[in-house]
Amino acid sequence: MKKIAFLLAVGVAVLGMSSCKQNTEPKYRQAYEGIQLNTPALAGEYYELYEGGTINITWSQPDWGFAAAAIYSVEISFDEDFPYNDDGTPSGDVYTLPTTFVTCNADVPMKDIAEGMSSLRGISDIKDWTPDDERTLFIRVCGYVPQIEGSLVWSNYIKLDHVLAYAAVRQPGMIYLVGKPEGWLGPEEANAAHYAEWALVEQVIDEQIYYGSFNINAGGDEALFRFYTKLTGWDADSWGSPDGTDSDSPVEYDYAGGTFQSSLRQTKDSFKFPNWPGGVMNMVANFAEEPATLTITSE
Repeated sequence: MKKIAFLLAVGVAVLGMSSCKQNTEPKYRQAYEGIQLNTPALAGEYYELYEGGTINITWSQPDWGFAAAAIYSVEISFDEDFPYNDDGTPSGDVYTLPTTFVTCNADVPMKDIAEGMSSLRGISDIKDWTPDDERTLFIRVCGYVPQIEGSLVWSNYIKLDHVLAYAAVRQPGMIYLVGKPEGWLGPEEANAAHYAEWALVEQVIDEQIYYGSFNINAGGDEALFRFYTKLTGWDADSWGSPDGTDSDSPVEYDYAGGTFQSSLRQTKDSFKFPNWPGGVMNMVANFAEEPATLTITSE
């Protein structure tokens, strides 16, 4: 009898331990109360946006049932109702800032806000920008847990009564072909006008897929180049052949037309096509993939 009683006691203890473990495991629940966005102390004051500035906003983390690693975005609008389309996407009267956050305390770039205000005004090209009066700007935050579908929640809105933007329009991203075809001019901001003609440009903003077509002379040392993602000088932001030795040397490939494909890596080793017959190379550099890739086609 003592042995049976002992075994029963052990069984109860094991069940109790199992029950405790289940009760302490995190369990997702819908955050019905959403996010509480706090009104800045200076919300009623005058905000003049400028390059490099930030506006700090804070909010409470939604109650998803556990301390979730969430991603937060900031939306702005001139309309306090934040109108959405029927398919659940923001309408033209709502702009989602490109910078995202993983904490509930964010220094929001004024550049993002200025570009968003231009977009809300219907301005998509900097040459069309005109000075504007100060605006009342409504701001809210949305957040979601990446691993959980349907976890997206929004905050209340806050109102900044007097916001004056500057000339800023969000443009498609660019990378630059640097090499013999353009003359090996230094990839520096001072040469931005030169490299505007040697840019591969996004067709969709933030897609990180860049397109360009360039007339390149035949063979020899003519078809020799690599790419720079920024105009910051020779030593940074250079992408080229994956097959080099990081010795700032060209790597030769047999390409005379049709399709050429390669990965890209951060290096100063260039691509060289000694058999290239001359003509237009159509290039697609895809930095949305890992690793980044380069595709060249020609007729």
